[in-house]
Amino acid sequence: MISKLTQPYSFLDDYSEGAHPRLLQSLLLTNATQQTGYGTDEYTHEARQLLYSHIQATDDEVAIHFVPSGTAANLISIASCLRPYEAVLAVETGHILDKEAGAIEATGHKVIPVPGVRGKMTPENLERVLDRNTFFPHMAKPRLVYISNATEVGTIYTRSELRRLSETCRRRELLLHVDGARLGVALSAETNDDPLSLRDLVDYTDIFWIGGTKMGALLGEAVVVRRSLAEGFEFNIKQRGALLGKSRVMGVQFAELFRDGLYFELARHANAMARRISAQFERLGWELAAETETNQVFVVVPDAMLHRLAERIRFYEWDKRETGTVIRIVTAWATDEMAVKCIHDGHPPCRRCHRLRRDDCVLTDPRSPGVRTPRTPRRASIKRTGSGSGLEIGTGRTTATTATTTARSPVPPPTPSQSANPIAAIAPATLITACDIYRKKFPVVNFLHYPSLIADLSHHASAVEPVFLAALLSLCARFMPDAALAAPETYAEYARSQLAHRAFEAPSLYLAQSLVMISLYEWGSGRPYRAWMYSGMATYMIQSLLKTADDTMEQQPLLDLPAHRITYEQLVRTYWCCFAQDCELSSGARQHFALSFRQISVPLPVSDSDFTFGKATPRLMPADMSRSSSLALNLSIDRGLTIVTRGFDIFVRILRFANESRRGRAQGSAGLSLRAWEMLKAELDEWRGLQDATVRYPETNAQAHVALGSGELFAYINLVYFMSILFLYRDRILSTPKSSIDHHDPADDEAIDHLFATAQHIGAILAALEACATPVITPYAGFSVFVAAHINMYGTVCPGRYPGGLARAQEEKKMNLEYLERLCRFWDVGTSWWRTLQEANRFYETARTTAQGHVGVSRAEHLTLAGTIDEYGDIRVSRPETAPTSRRRAGGSSEGVGVRRMSVAELTAPGGGGGSSGGSGEWPDLEADMWQWPFLDENWSLGFDTGFESAWPGLS
Repeated sequence: MISKLTQPYSFLDDYSEGAHPRLLQSLLLTNATQQTGYGTDEYTHEARQLLYSHIQATDDEVAIHFVPSGTAANLISIASCLRPYEAVLAVETGHILDKEAGAIEATGHKVIPVPGVRGKMTPENLERVLDRNTFFPHMAKPRLVYISNATEVGTIYTRSELRRLSETCRRRELLLHVDGARLGVALSAETNDDPLSLRDLVDYTDIFWIGGTKMGALLGEAVVVRRSLAEGFEFNIKQRGALLGKSRVMGVQFAELFRDGLYFELARHANAMARRISAQFERLGWELAAETETNQVFVVVPDAMLHRLAERIRFYEWDKRETGTVIRIVTAWATDEMAVKCIHDGHPPCRRCHRLRRDDCVLTDPRSPGVRTPRTPRRASIKRTGSGSGLEIGTGRTTATTATTTARSPVPPPTPSQSANPIAAIAPATLITACDIYRKKFPVVNFLHYPSLIADLSHHASAVEPVFLAALLSLCARFMPDAALAAPETYAEYARSQLAHRAFEAPSLYLAQSLVMISLYEWGSGRPYRAWMYSGMATYMIQSLLKTADDTMEQQPLLDLPAHRITYEQLVRTYWCCFAQDCELSSGARQHFALSFRQISVPLPVSDSDFTFGKATPRLMPADMSRSSSLALNLSIDRGLTIVTRGFDIFVRILRFANESRRGRAQGSAGLSLRAWEMLKAELDEWRGLQDATVRYPETNAQAHVALGSGELFAYINLVYFMSILFLYRDRILSTPKSSIDHHDPADDEAIDHLFATAQHIGAILAALEACATPVITPYAGFSVFVAAHINMYGTVCPGRYPGGLARAQEEKKMNLEYLERLCRFWDVGTSWWRTLQEANRFYETARTTAQGHVGVSRAEHLTLAGTIDEYGDIRVSRPETAPTSRRRAGGSSEGVGVRRMSVAELTAPGGGGGSSGGSGEWPDLEADMWQWPFLDENWSLGFDTGFESAWPGLS
């Protein structure tokens, strides 16, 4: 009986997953080549040669044939060797007796049961049954002995056991057939002091087969048959419907499994996972129904606990006993983490049981906390630990993300597009420098544990994942002109290719982090759709990993060890980096997460120092980010990632509110909701109030944080705050109905004052860091300057209200333009902002000239400001390359924006920007343009929502 579960993790069998990524990769790479069929293709030939090498035999001794399934292997092997009146002997638990629907009997051969000992055939029992089956010709004549290795109850045959059984068979003129569905785990079992080899199987048996389906292949078993029995074997395969025209599918997979020992690596992993589960059950005091020798665990579960166990995992109910129910759990090549979530450490209930209001939380998680967790994203590898009790794995379904490790998903062999690894020749010192640049330049995506990462790069850099390092260098190479590195696009293309070709791999931390970094690269390169796509992939991947780790790593004793705390914190930080990045990319245009910030149950990042040293510390939850929580008060720069993440959440909702207000005005509705505005402002003020005074500008200067190495993070925190202020007060200006513009509103004066002061603060922070040789040249900083530049341009139109007057407004404008000109040398996205500002400058010059020729200066001021900063909530949009007709009339120029990029000197020269002298006849067109600026077409959203620039990068 199979237990029915809601959210189960399956331990029913060892073929629940598809195929190992390397096998899928090999199938993909060989897919387009033309081959002959029915086992004559070159891939099947290669697989045969590899198998001959492993079994240390020649084609004169044995023949090798490939069939698609285990039942086919048994049926064809037996049917091809026996005459119609001959019978098979198998132990009572033998697979062919009750698990193959009478397939053997359907061929006309009787199956005679033999009592087994721990699932194994013994010479003594075989002899007794043979003696009882000698009434010939009235009884079927025993001719072939069928055994499984590993057996149906997970036990294995030692070399001496198989030799004795073989001697008995030969003495009684019987053939010996070995079902090898789980031969890999049998040969890899560590409990065997007298291990078998593949050559022993050649010597002691007549037919055996090597299972692929249960060892990481999509399908396929390799039958090895003694030459004296092999004549006509392929006819039986064909007659039974098992001779595949596309036999290459099996050949490719077996060649990959046996090319470099992958087959046995996966088998050892499956065994290790089973031993870990078995040991945990024993620690619980539950009785094992059979010794765990391979990848099958048989345990007697108290009936009262059976339903609780069934909530988490799928298993077979194998037998009933007075003390409980015997269940079978089967691990596999792909098994990562066990799915029993309850942990009893003396302090039940666990979080899950607490949510379900259960007090009888008594199950433990069958996972060993004693296995070393990888500290950094690593190459996929699998190797024995020093104690021999576990594995060290770098990739896999949830590897490197929880407090235990799991089966690897090895890096597939390089394809032509992947073979040129641009990371291979880079010195470790250069990579360490790139890490330091990343830590400083991109504090919003600071999810790396630098002490362990740098230690790994220093001592064994080849162990760190190339795709991860390529994504890192795609961001940092632009800041390392003296390192003789390739162009950032070289590393980005390699990372895209690796990520695309490893799409079949299960989620892992290093892949999620690589996706976050390549997403940031794509945004900065002016490819918003790709950035959004990669960011979404990273988000879903890290959510999946956290779901697995959530009920495990926060429980004792797993977080008792610093290494485990660090690993969990990397998960948490990557999640919140995805959150913040999604806020940047969505920019208020859409709901970025299904839950609001305070409803999310993922804890916030701990302090940087606690993360660095792996210290235990109370965790702050999103719901705690309020003045009512003592843990959230006086947050210092050491909690900068938490501060800036919460800031981005507020910022993106302010932008969404601003966009909704714009749509409301366009539809003629009331416009701004004062209540909603006040709520957002209160939330922003509360967030700002939680920050220690040393984090807030201008109370604290940027130079102090530069001295502590946190200047860039300080800048980000304050940029997010000031950008939120800009868009909040932008709506104060826009909320005034057009019919009442001439009516003076003190709220407008307050809003304009806030806008001018905030624009100056943005420029001052970035200028201070530039003066300290710590420039912040990133896309979000560029967007901040882009918006501030429009405010400062407006200051040149109405300098009477601008702090410092016209000269200060022009100086701030010049600083903004110089910054964006530098940004264009690092990030392509800056070019579109620069071109927009170039045209905006012409527009403002026209507005200033026109305003000077009119009495209604205040009216022009209001319209200009209202129009120019409307619709800047979206930062993904590529600005139009040509100007509308009305814009060309107003600006006095027919040039498109993209014709020529003017210099800062041209834009800031007196009369620069091509403004005309203006006149009363042009005022109506200018007024219309002021309300429409920046002339964004609504069609941009259609392309972003449904359009694809190309196929998935790396596969196009």
